[in-house]
Amino acid sequence: MNENEKKNAAQAEETPETKEAPEAAAQQEEPAVQEPEAAQAEPAGADAKKDKKNKDKKNARPHKSLREELRSEKFKHGTMSTALTAIFIVAVILVNVIVGVLGERFPSINLDMTSDSDNSLSEEAIEVVDTVDEPTEILVMLAREDAEADSNYQKVVSISTRMAERNSNITVQFLDPDTEPALLSEYGGDGLTSGAVLVRTDKRYRVVTSSDLFPVGQNQSTYEYVQYTDVNGALASALSAVNADVMPVVAFDTGHSEMLDISSYKELLQNNNFDTVDVNIMTDEIPEGTQILVFPVPATDLSEEEVAKINDYLNDTSVTRNRSVMFLYHPTQSEMPVLNSYLGEWGMSVTPAIVYEKESTNYMQSPSTLLATVSEDVDLEGESAYSYIVSPTTNPISILWDARNSVSVYPLLTSSETSYVYNVTEGSTLTEEGDPDRDPDATGVQNLAAIGVKSVRGDDGDYFNASVLAIGSPFLFDGYFTGASTFGNGAYVTDLAKYVTGTTGSSTAVYSTPKQLVTNDIAMSGSQIMVLGLLVFTILIPLAFVISGIVVFIRRRHL
Repeated sequence: MNENEKKNAAQAEETPETKEAPEAAAQQEEPAVQEPEAAQAEPAGADAKKDKKNKDKKNARPHKSLREELRSEKFKHGTMSTALTAIFIVAVILVNVIVGVLGERFPSINLDMTSDSDNSLSEEAIEVVDTVDEPTEILVMLAREDAEADSNYQKVVSISTRMAERNSNITVQFLDPDTEPALLSEYGGDGLTSGAVLVRTDKRYRVVTSSDLFPVGQNQSTYEYVQYTDVNGALASALSAVNADVMPVVAFDTGHSEMLDISSYKELLQNNNFDTVDVNIMTDEIPEGTQILVFPVPATDLSEEEVAKINDYLNDTSVTRNRSVMFLYHPTQSEMPVLNSYLGEWGMSVTPAIVYEKESTNYMQSPSTLLATVSEDVDLEGESAYSYIVSPTTNPISILWDARNSVSVYPLLTSSETSYVYNVTEGSTLTEEGDPDRDPDATGVQNLAAIGVKSVRGDDGDYFNASVLAIGSPFLFDGYFTGASTFGNGAYVTDLAKYVTGTTGSSTAVYSTPKQLVTNDIAMSGSQIMVLGLLVFTILIPLAFVISGIVVFIRRRHL
């Protein structure tokens, strides 16, 4: 067998085995290659959890330190914005709380939305408050929550607390009347009841009643009775009175069947730092400290003994202080020879008559209701211009001479040049409106009030003024005119009392004209107040802050 034949025979023997071996090897290797694919498709048991955990670790961010977290952009734009938003909201709440607390502690920071600033201190009240140098209590007989719930007494709360804020010598308390029986019993005789205000120092006290705070009077245009407010004036007057070193005394005679109800004049004086007392000079001594002795339209004549008592009072040199006697007249009075004779010693005379006015521009409603002119001969040194002083049913005062026996006589109030006098004793009875047919040719200026003054030297060498006043119209002092800001009567008769007592220019002197209390005394309507207070400040502004904070928080969180 040659060489080629041997080689072919050998290949033929090896071929079956060789072919089978690779196929077997392939079959053995195939499961090993497909095993991982099966494991990935169907994970199960602990091995699957382990593989997932390993995968999460692989995909997780590397751990950062606290310093790195604080410096990270996420913290700066996310956590910090959240904290700032929370801090801002808390700050808004704290500001509201602080403003509320400060509003109670410092009432002057509260806005006064009344049309005439009725909830703020007037200039006159400020002057009085600034002079208080004694510990002074203002006791409001009303629980504070009740006072704040009352639209009228809200003014009392505002004014009294502002007084206490301005001067540390003043304290304010709101007392429930039901829990203060002892206080009401002690001062009840002076009018201290629920709603009244007690103002007191160690010197004296004053009770300010609700009618003092909110007097009732007639409206000059509608003639309807309306309520006024005089919280500033009433409280300031009481403060001034209880702190004054000396109070001028005005004594009112009661022994001559006086025809005039003088209560409104008394109240006006009391509100302007005068003490008032009643006296019957026929039987009593003139009270010590009296600086004005008033005869309010006496219906009977004086006796010689009473005239002597009046002279002793005016010429008493043991005490150097101004003093005066004031006689109020009415045209219906009968002749009083003793009184008229005494008045003549002071350069004046009164005959029953009525002054009428021809020109409608010089009277109000009726020709006998005159618009008086303030004489320039006597300067009361008041701050008012005294516009529209009304003098109804006025008896003219005749001035007999200008100066004699150390007495000088001056007119106080006069009528216009177009006025004339109707003599009551010689003519017929007039109706209230007067008789338009009675129009005499004789017209001229008439004296409606006058004063006689003499200077007296006291025992200490100083001089004081003794005066006698004749007032032709008692209605000059009527509350209808003195209590209305339309007229100048209140300011005039108050300044006249100060002038004759020598208290003009006193820092404790107060005159206040009540203002009509109307439903629209707030400059804003109720709906406007509701919108501003409830909707804007209580809801909209806080809601805007909250929404802004949420928006900022969401946007910052995704940065």
